[in-house]
Amino acid sequence: MLKSVKAWFVNHLTVKIALSILLLQLFTSAAFAFSGYYVNQNLIGKLLEQFDMRLQTDIQIAADMLSDLPGSDTELKGTDDPNYAVIKGELEKLQATHGLENIYILSKSQGEERILVLSGVPDDYGTPYPFTSEMNDAIANNKEMLSSIYTDEYGIHKSIFMPLQDANQESYGILGIDLDASVVPETSDSIFWTTFWITALVLVIGTLLAVVISKIITRPIRNLMIATEKVATGDLREQLSVSRKDELGKLADSFGEMGKNLQTLIRQIRQSSDQVSATSTQLLHSADETSRSAQQAAESTSQMSDGINDIVNSVANSTALINEIDSELTDVSEDMKEMRQIAQQVRTQSEDGQQLVEQTLHQMSVIKDVMSQSQEAALNLGERSKEIGGIINMISDISEQTNLLALNASIEAARVGEMGKGFAVVAGEVKKLAAQSAEAALSVRQLVSGTQENSKLVIDLVGEGRQAAEQGHSWISGTYENFNTIHSGVSRFSDRTDLLQKALEKVEQSFVSISASMQQISSVTQEQAAGTEEVASGAQQQSATMQEITGAIEQMNAMSVELQKSVQHFKL
Repeated sequence: MLKSVKAWFVNHLTVKIALSILLLQLFTSAAFAFSGYYVNQNLIGKLLEQFDMRLQTDIQIAADMLSDLPGSDTELKGTDDPNYAVIKGELEKLQATHGLENIYILSKSQGEERILVLSGVPDDYGTPYPFTSEMNDAIANNKEMLSSIYTDEYGIHKSIFMPLQDANQESYGILGIDLDASVVPETSDSIFWTTFWITALVLVIGTLLAVVISKIITRPIRNLMIATEKVATGDLREQLSVSRKDELGKLADSFGEMGKNLQTLIRQIRQSSDQVSATSTQLLHSADETSRSAQQAAESTSQMSDGINDIVNSVANSTALINEIDSELTDVSEDMKEMRQIAQQVRTQSEDGQQLVEQTLHQMSVIKDVMSQSQEAALNLGERSKEIGGIINMISDISEQTNLLALNASIEAARVGEMGKGFAVVAGEVKKLAAQSAEAALSVRQLVSGTQENSKLVIDLVGEGRQAAEQGHSWISGTYENFNTIHSGVSRFSDRTDLLQKALEKVEQSFVSISASMQQISSVTQEQAAGTEEVASGAQQQSATMQEITGAIEQMNAMSVELQKSVQHFKL
């Protein structure tokens, strides 16, 4: 119970403020009461000093007055004493003049304590009156004595006593003066009750003010606390309105502004998180597609690299075949040179005469055999030309396939975007190499076509030469008369052999060019294969990079989801 009460006092600001004001009121009241008490004591002390000064003055005046009266140095014997009426009359005049309560003469002679003269009281003489300690002290010490404030049946008094002596300087009584001192306790009581009621009124008013002020102060604070609790739970819809210009009003305005700023911030965070979530989702899909495209590009590049390697192997084989054809053409050229020499010899021998006919017949047999071999070589040359044509067709197909692969690579690079620029450059170079290969293949095809035509011409010429040789052999075997015809035929054969020699030299030069072109194609295709391998490795690296980017986007998506969850409990 005590703990709950203590917690209630500690947890309520209104109670704290009220208690603080009450404690301040209590302290102020205590200080006021103490100051009232101090003022009271000081005032009473001042009043007592005034009473003492007045009593001393009055007693001195009375003593001087008595000393001027005859018979004042003797004790009165009774009311019939002639000095009695005079002394009493003078004392009563003095009482009236100075506003004294009582003035009297008391006697302590003959062991009796009685009144001799008492102003304002008839039949006063001889009335017993017991002496106080101050009266006895005055007689004993033979000096004036002031009494403290005392109360009797006649009221509240303060007195002064002066000893009286007779002619023998012996004290027989005292001269006394009483002043009404009721003003002293009345003043003290008035100050006390005034202080008391003022203190009580201050406490009551202070308590009421403490309660009212605490409520006035704590009401906006309580409203602010309620609004703060709602904001703490995520409810930002609370609008706090405090029509005050003091610090609490400024605090409420600042809180309202903070709520608005917080609402704006939460809205921005929510919109940003939604946008980040949507963007990250879109990026994730794009990254997946890009990763798949990069993977496909890597696979396509690998396949293209394999195709180019096949092209390299095919070009190498073609180069070997062309070298073999070149070697065979060289042999044919040598044979044709030899045939040319033979034809020249035949022509020379035909000029020598008929005596050389038999030798010519024998030589024509040789020519017949050589022409047969030449015809076979020409046929082989035609077959080789056809094989070269097939190789050229295969090179053209490879060039077209390379061009198609370069086009596909350019399309895939364009789909990848910024990251595929390097791949697009490589694809462009591959396309250029394919175009060069196509041009070289076209040149080779033209050369091979010329070679095939020349080969056909050679075959025809060799066939004609064979026919001529057979006819010459027949003529030489038959008659000498046909010698001139044989001579002219040999001459034509010699001319045709010159033409064939020149054609073979051109074919040889063409095959040298074809061999150089094939070597260039081989080096280009090897470089293309190396570039394709680099492109394949770059595509694989790009695929790995896209996978890392996909992971980062997934992490960003998860963060946006967490951010959305964190702002969902706010109510705007």
